[in-house]
Amino acid sequence: MNLDELLCTLESPIVIRPTRRMTQGELESYLDHAANILRGNADHSEFRGYVFALLFYKRISDCFDEEVRTQAATLTTAGMPKEQALLLARDPQNHHFIVPEASEWKAVARTAKGQLGQALNDAMLAIERANAHRQNNFDGILTGKIDFNKQDELPRDKLVNLINHFGSQAFDRAHVSDDLFGNAYEYLIRNFASKAGKSSGEFYTPAEVGFLMAEILQPQAGMSVCDWAAGSGGLLLQCIRHVKKHGGDVRQLQLHGQESNVTTYNISRINMILHGIPVWEHKQGDSLRDPRHLTAENRLKQFDRILMNPPFSLEDWGHDTVVAGDKFGRLSYGMPPASNGDWAWLQQIAKSLKDADPSEHNSAGVGGQGMVVMSQGVLFRGQPEQTEAEDGQNQKADAEYVIRRGFIEADLIEAIVVLPGKLFYGNNVPGCLVLLNRAKPAARKDKILMIWASRHFQKGNPQNLLRPSDLMRILVPWRAFGDLEAARCLIDEQEIHLVREVEELRDARMTDIEDAYGPVLEPLQRLEEELATLDALDLKVQSVKDAISPEHLYFHPLAPLQADVERIENQIVAAGRSDKAALKASLATPKTRFDVARKKLIDAIKARHKQVTKAVKELGKLQEERDSREQEVKLAAEREIAHLVDAAADLQRICASEDEARRYFTVVDRAEIEENEFNLNLPRYVDTFVPENVLPLTQATTQLTTATTAALTTQNALQSLLAKISTPGVNEGSA
Repeated sequence: MNLDELLCTLESPIVIRPTRRMTQGELESYLDHAANILRGNADHSEFRGYVFALLFYKRISDCFDEEVRTQAATLTTAGMPKEQALLLARDPQNHHFIVPEASEWKAVARTAKGQLGQALNDAMLAIERANAHRQNNFDGILTGKIDFNKQDELPRDKLVNLINHFGSQAFDRAHVSDDLFGNAYEYLIRNFASKAGKSSGEFYTPAEVGFLMAEILQPQAGMSVCDWAAGSGGLLLQCIRHVKKHGGDVRQLQLHGQESNVTTYNISRINMILHGIPVWEHKQGDSLRDPRHLTAENRLKQFDRILMNPPFSLEDWGHDTVVAGDKFGRLSYGMPPASNGDWAWLQQIAKSLKDADPSEHNSAGVGGQGMVVMSQGVLFRGQPEQTEAEDGQNQKADAEYVIRRGFIEADLIEAIVVLPGKLFYGNNVPGCLVLLNRAKPAARKDKILMIWASRHFQKGNPQNLLRPSDLMRILVPWRAFGDLEAARCLIDEQEIHLVREVEELRDARMTDIEDAYGPVLEPLQRLEEELATLDALDLKVQSVKDAISPEHLYFHPLAPLQADVERIENQIVAAGRSDKAALKASLATPKTRFDVARKKLIDAIKARHKQVTKAVKELGKLQEERDSREQEVKLAAEREIAHLVDAAADLQRICASEDEARRYFTVVDRAEIEENEFNLNLPRYVDTFVPENVLPLTQATTQLTTATTAALTTQNALQSLLAKISTPGVNEGSA
């Protein structure tokens, strides 16, 4: 390498912050800020449709722009003229979806404040129309009940702030992967749920509850799955994850959903698209008043699995539409109260579950199962019929009692799980999970497993959380169906299963961090080695001269220049007096050339040293940041695994004793339920009483004596202090 090439290398800038993907944590914090922009006195639910539409619009615009740039660059490299390449790269046939050029984010975001709302409306309508004939059409997804000109709903200043915020970050795939963005979108849904007050429970179910429901229902490829109160689609996504995790083909999972709220319906459609779910049958409408998943004969479709989290104790549920008769035959067990729709939902599930078909041998032929989140009132509300002899007056049985009794006598209820309070956003009432089964195994006929799972959870604000260890306390008795010996055998298996879940989540987060930081930190080791070499250089004039050699990493270009100088100097020494003057004159040029080159090289080395030092320092900070984030992930996983190990040990203790186990779960037969007048309130069957800690008398006496002595000591000290303060002259001159 000659001098010019070396100088060029030394002077080339060090790029230490190339494009990198955001981590999950960074993206979540970024979206947190988007939600915070909307803080105020208004209910967050009023804004969520606008935020989700804007975020989706920014994502598809950035991804389409990225695809166009990539394809155009490829065509240009192949020799196609730039304008022609760009035109071909925008061809709709080359994309899964398209964004018209005039509707791209970068064009619309520059619109003046006064015209911004209309510009957004026009752009989103244009995008929907441009994709109308595609399988994944966006019909209404960006415009349904959304008008960016409605300043009373979304003040213009908040809109501008949101546009500026989303515009500050690229959301193409180079910066945010599909999985990352899909997960972040769910995070934003959860974020809104935590801030949306009373309305939040309508569209979001905590992920850990959805995971639990999928673990119990065990959806498989080939099955049909429905959520009649789909919300943002989170429960159906949990089914997809379950099938994928067990190696099933999610394309064979037949997904169905219905949602009454138009805004939430569109959020769920966006959620599915962002998670790469191309086909699912989703309807908009009130499932109780107007169920939309029907057969050709206008009957309710029946499904292999149903999972739901409908609004608790819905008052206006549609009693008026069915009071004269339900054309879908859903209310065969009784008419629910006009002011409470809980049993209307349960009867809809029962009606739309597949019956067992012995002729079918696939997994979908064993009968439908459904799991629903309910308020605990469904377990005990309503009184049986009372006669005058029994209570002094005649009283008909309450509607909910009649329906509940009908479900029990039809042997539809397989399990009940009572959950901790404050799990569900916008509702602090403790809920329960009710598992319905159209075809119970023979060993479970006329029996109901009851699990009291409200003791173990992680306290949080605003909502409590179920940890993997808390889920294990539910899954073990469920899989054993209350059999203690079977439960003891299952504990290790469930512990391993859930530890693996924690480890996979940890590994995914670690990979996410490494994908974000790895490419940026890749040059660090090389730069550190270069810095060590530069630090070792002695750049004094004589030291440089002494170090010059053809093999030297930095000084080798000076070797031939120095050789020219030394050759002439040697000639001067050997020459006679008459030749010395001419030789000395000829030395000036090569010596000047050498000195100039040496100075340039030393200056370049010093500049390089400064640049490398700065780069190593900045990359070192990034490395510390990465290491810190990785450590947080590792510690969080270690805590979860420790909780699982402790819970497994505790379950072994619980399952070793029938009396202790009954404090957590039990299997109840029909006869015992009849004795309790078909009341399913778990404290009637599970020993939910928490015993007080009994202190032995000797220990109590010791503690009382210790406390009394401490109190007397404190009292004496206070009296002594007061005496000093009240004595004249004690504090004189202390100032």
